[in-house]
Amino acid sequence: MMSEILSPDKNPAYGDWTACPALLWEKVASLEKRIFDVDPRNPIRILSDFYHLPFLGKTLLVNPQTRQLKWLESENPPTFQEGLVALTYLGHYKPIALSKRWISPIELPGARTFFSPGSHPPPTTRVLDCWVKRYSGFLQAIHRLGGTTVSIGDEAIEIPCLPLLPIRYIFYREEKGLPATVTPLVNATLHLLLPPDVVWALMNLVDQEFSKND
Repeated sequence: MMSEILSPDKNPAYGDWTACPALLWEKVASLEKRIFDVDPRNPIRILSDFYHLPFLGKTLLVNPQTRQLKWLESENPPTFQEGLVALTYLGHYKPIALSKRWISPIELPGARTFFSPGSHPPPTTRVLDCWVKRYSGFLQAIHRLGGTTVSIGDEAIEIPCLPLLPIRYIFYREEKGLPATVTPLVNATLHLLLPPDVVWALMNLVDQEFSKND
């Protein structure tokens, strides 16, 4: 059995958010700010040179001019993966309309090899374990992340990870000797906002949310 891939946030080779590539900061700094005003429902706001970015139930403050990242609600510094996802997302941001199609991450353009079982399978161990063994904690995590239920499978949830970027998890209970399972689905537009490696980082962050204390 393949061992779980070490999270970049636990790998000292990556460091913290300050290790994010300079090119990501440059892309965010070159954004035309009016793009965020196209849709009045867009929750991303720019106040005092900081982008206020809704991110997994919290608000990340991003200042591309001074290259600062910090949480509005917490003194804890953002991790490398949080910085990577946020900067990549902002650098690729566009006011898209979500598709009616939901697909496996492996079906995203250019993602078949990356998300293969022998490479970077979508991380779902913690969310499934929480659903099976700690259901009260599962419900608390959904509430903390602003998630909603979806009528698919034995149970399904949709997590609004970032604006225009939800992820769904479909659960099936143990049955006739078969273990409980979870299937992650992403919107077919996701490749317009994040490349496969950053999708994996985001899914890793979501999965980690379900390992926090109830």
